[in-house]
Amino acid sequence: MNTLMKMSFAVIAIAMMPGCSGGGSNADDNNAVNDGCSASRIPAQNNPGVTNPLVTNPLFSDVSAAAGFGYVVECKAKSPKLIGEQQLIAGGVAIGDVNGDGWDDIYIAHGGSGRNRLFINQTDGTFAEDTRSPAIALDDKPTTGPLLFDSDGDGALDLFVGGINATTASLFLNDNNGRFSDITANSGLASLTDSFSASSGDYNNDGLPDLYISHWLTNGSGGYLWKNKGGNQYEDVSSDAGIAAVTMNAFAANFADINADGWSDLLVAADFETSQVFINQQDGTFDNTTNATISDENGMGAAVADYDNDGDLDWFVTSIYDPNGIPEGTWGVSGNRLYNNQGDGTYTDVTDSANVRDGGWGWASCFADVNNDGYLDIFHVNGFEMPTDHRASEYYADKSRLFMANGDGRFSENAVSLGISDAGQGRGVACFDYDQDGDIDILVANNQAAPTLFRNNLLSNNLNGGSNYLSVKLVGELPNRFAIGAKATVSCGTSQQIRVVNAGSNFSSQNSYLLHFGVADCDTVDSVVVRWPDSTETRIDSVAVNQLLVINK
Repeated sequence: MNTLMKMSFAVIAIAMMPGCSGGGSNADDNNAVNDGCSASRIPAQNNPGVTNPLVTNPLFSDVSAAAGFGYVVECKAKSPKLIGEQQLIAGGVAIGDVNGDGWDDIYIAHGGSGRNRLFINQTDGTFAEDTRSPAIALDDKPTTGPLLFDSDGDGALDLFVGGINATTASLFLNDNNGRFSDITANSGLASLTDSFSASSGDYNNDGLPDLYISHWLTNGSGGYLWKNKGGNQYEDVSSDAGIAAVTMNAFAANFADINADGWSDLLVAADFETSQVFINQQDGTFDNTTNATISDENGMGAAVADYDNDGDLDWFVTSIYDPNGIPEGTWGVSGNRLYNNQGDGTYTDVTDSANVRDGGWGWASCFADVNNDGYLDIFHVNGFEMPTDHRASEYYADKSRLFMANGDGRFSENAVSLGISDAGQGRGVACFDYDQDGDIDILVANNQAAPTLFRNNLLSNNLNGGSNYLSVKLVGELPNRFAIGAKATVSCGTSQQIRVVNAGSNFSSQNSYLLHFGVADCDTVDSVVVRWPDSTETRIDSVAVNQLLVINK
């Protein structure tokens, strides 16, 4: 039996251990039934230690309760019995404008602890739950990995929700007014289970959004790559595409054109040293180009962007770090990875020179310029709690990480000093400007608890001079109205930044379709150039900053 198989079987053994009754260590806890929720879990904003009284005038402040997320997730004894490990991983968040009013809304999956919830942006800094579509609540079902994408290409965001522990995935169709109906049965996706994350991209350039579904610790629950055949019909093409034969414990995948040939490649962050790089061969197949550089031990969360402003897409992967170098369990200890694109779709490992290795037990991550200085920062959530197996106890209150870019390819971790001392059980994350004030806010999807929303005070409090920005909304032609795969390049003087519209996974979560550029002290952007998925271009010169710019194809 090889090492990978030993590790997998060991984790399954841990996962099947009984109990999740609130994190205690007495005999009653150890004999408790794992009912799919933890009675001790409360919204992270109410947990001691989340706010830091020593930080004055912080960049971020916790506005969860004020924004509408001050609820407690119910612990329901009738919840389906969950495999312990999956229960502790599940949940997530999807971001998108579901009702077409121009403001991002939020769908939260709670992993089987209480119902899932759709929150509509009230445009005043608050959100209100929308209960018009009872089916999407998936009450008591162990669900995770939601994705908002336009399945039928009609210009409205539809909803995919993954399921775990033999719970099937769900596909819901948007009626163009934010009401959803269940169309799973005839979609071809009805047999999917153990689907932790979902991503959407057009791998065959036919204009229709295809799906990549991430499965963990099982390959028998459905394929990875699903071709959109039109009419909300999907076909598993993993085998034909050359992906099915690869053993993966996938957590987070992203469609991304990493070699700039106009075709979406696949970057898959996966557990137990199985992260993979697949290069699109432009004929419906992929070539696995993974080499020894891709060395993360426990690929969990991922983010894809051009952090060094050299015009190509880099890849950040969260992985477990243990400062004592001793693996108390079956997990690795060597930490995060930052893979730098060499311009041709190959990567070098710059983790240590970038100073991003120590991330504790990291999960979902995102690149975002939170201080509008023109350089992307990295945020990721943390934590892992096994109530009846305390080998991971050092990660029970593992703080989220915020690696701030220094502008020279290196980063400095400053979460607490900037107002984020969140030590909850974060799993998913979304980095987006929910209040449209020109700076990037952060929403953390917590395991078995309400989300935590951190508001960015950069511009509202005038914390930093030279914090100009440009938000860009790309409107494509049907069926790709949300312009997935389009690339925008913003130039100011010698500075040039790119952003790509992505419907990928941070791990069980996705960011907004809006593109955000921090342009520092640039008063007028020299040009904005959009390269659309069909390789045509749109150019706009002399663009005023501090606005939302809408560009139609």
